[in-house]
Amino acid sequence: MDLETVKQLIAEGKVEYVKVGAPDIEGVYRGKRVASRFFLNSLADGFAQCDVLFGWDIAENVLPNLKVSNWERGFADIVMKPDLSTFALVPWENKVASCVCDLWTEHGEAVTVSPRYVLKTLVERARAMGYEPMAAAELECRYFRENQVSLREKEFGPNLTPLNPGMNCYSISQASADDHLLGSVASMMRDYGIEIEGYNREHGPGMYEMNIRYADVLAAADQTMLFKNGTKEICHQKDFTVSFMAKWNDQEDGSSGHSHMSLWDRNRERNLFWEENAEGHMSETMRHFLAGVLEKLPELMVLYAPVINSYKRYIEGTWAPLNTTWGMDNRTCAVRVINNGARAIRLENRVPGSDANFYLVFAAMLASGLYGIERKLELPSRLAGNAYDEATILKAIEAGHIRPLARNLTAATDLLERSEVAREYLGSDLVEHYVATRRWEVKEFEKAVTNWERRRYLELI
Repeated sequence: MDLETVKQLIAEGKVEYVKVGAPDIEGVYRGKRVASRFFLNSLADGFAQCDVLFGWDIAENVLPNLKVSNWERGFADIVMKPDLSTFALVPWENKVASCVCDLWTEHGEAVTVSPRYVLKTLVERARAMGYEPMAAAELECRYFRENQVSLREKEFGPNLTPLNPGMNCYSISQASADDHLLGSVASMMRDYGIEIEGYNREHGPGMYEMNIRYADVLAAADQTMLFKNGTKEICHQKDFTVSFMAKWNDQEDGSSGHSHMSLWDRNRERNLFWEENAEGHMSETMRHFLAGVLEKLPELMVLYAPVINSYKRYIEGTWAPLNTTWGMDNRTCAVRVINNGARAIRLENRVPGSDANFYLVFAAMLASGLYGIERKLELPSRLAGNAYDEATILKAIEAGHIRPLARNLTAATDLLERSEVAREYLGSDLVEHYVATRRWEVKEFEKAVTNWERRRYLELI
């Protein structure tokens, strides 16, 4: 919305409070509610927000030795400046709007570890090269008949009650039984300005996938964050819970966050990945872009799989990729090329889980793709068969055609820390901060005693 429209909504009494905020390092929407009158009065100067936003983990434990936020600096303020293009009425709340903000220091400098800032710098780089990146996320998630109290009474255990108990993948009748919730989410998102192209039951109890329509890459990241946050809010109101964990139960499939991307001309009239007479209709631009995404998948893996639980999803035969393969409409590969039309041609990155921060997912894809274009990287041969076939994959690894992906957070973090491309394209500040927070996450897990350990050892060891 433009400023005049926002002022009119507030003057007409349609907005009393505005939720202002920004993504933290995990992609969680954090901020505050501001009375609409004060929102207008503070647009130029922004809103103060404690920099602990980047000083703690997802459980709000303060980390030691971070440059951007620490006890020695006294947890100073950063400034949230609203991006009015994201201003929207919140359909599930009365007289409430939301607005995503950019983050600045009190001295007027950009907060360089902000995921939104990192993505915006890459958009500027792409536009300088003549490209307009377009993107979309497909999010799988689990719905439970639990509220915030019952979750804790059950200690977040495996006995949570799913929205629908059956598997029922793609079943229309079973999906219709849940549409009192899912239909409400889809329609409210539409009214919120987030267009849902479709949704369906997935392969697990209470499991659904919703497909957000493609948009320019920054808007796509904003919408993905707001979708996750908004779905949680709607579920809270109705005494349900939604989870975007990558793998909530070791007996069931994980939840993916398949990420789609293409490059268009600056007028958004032509998809530059399409070439009518090329093999697979893949333009040279697309081939170089895909080559870069594949080459840098291992180095940037931790941005696609950000937490300990993320790596529980990467199991043979569970629709999650294990290596740097690509294929034409091949769902066993890390990257699936979808080439069914001049406007629809795109890459589907199947590595990210639904738990990822999609500002950083899209930033990683864009960084590695632009790297491929700038270096004119040659695209390796596509995989025509099964990317889980051990004999085929081992042979390809030995020949150097593909590489395995990291299977734990420590290994993936090590690769990011050593990545010169990540530092060049994403910024050293982001890389160093992100590495420190991932190391902390590993240490926190290493202290934990899990239900698996108790089941395995308590009686018999």
